This record gives sequence, structure tokens and C-alpha cells, in this order.
Amino acid sequence: MAQSRTTAVALLLIAVLVAAASVPAATAFGCYDDCYERCANGAKEDPACTKMCGEACGVAGKAAGAAGGAPTS
Repeated sequence: MAQSRTTAVALLLIAVLVAAASVPAATAFGCYDDCYERCANGAKEDPACTKMCGEACGVAGKAAGAAGGAPTS
């Protein structure tokens, strides 16, 4: 009985950790675009802003920066 309870608690903790790990990604939606617009101030391509915003916004920002540099909108 105690082993099944421990297993259930372990699974619950894993589920909470997975849910908590996805929160920053959800709150960073649009981070790269917003950062780039503020940094580049209308410039089409600015490598310094691309690098800075990629690092500041995490993996999604790095992918966006590597894919096209400046946002299109």
C-alpha cells in the first residue's frame, strides 16, 4: 500500500514539474518580436538585436532569430 502511494506522489510531482516548465514558454509568446522592435527601432536587420533578443527570449527566440533575423510585421 505504501509503495503505491509513493508512486502516485512521484507521478504527481513529475506532472507538476512538467506543467511548471511550460509556463515560461507560454508567457514568452511574442517576446522576440517585441524585443526586436524595441531594440532595432525600425531597422530591417540588426545582428546585435537578433543576438540579444534570441538570448533574452530563450529557445523560441533563438529559433525565430535564426530563421529570419528581423520580424516581418
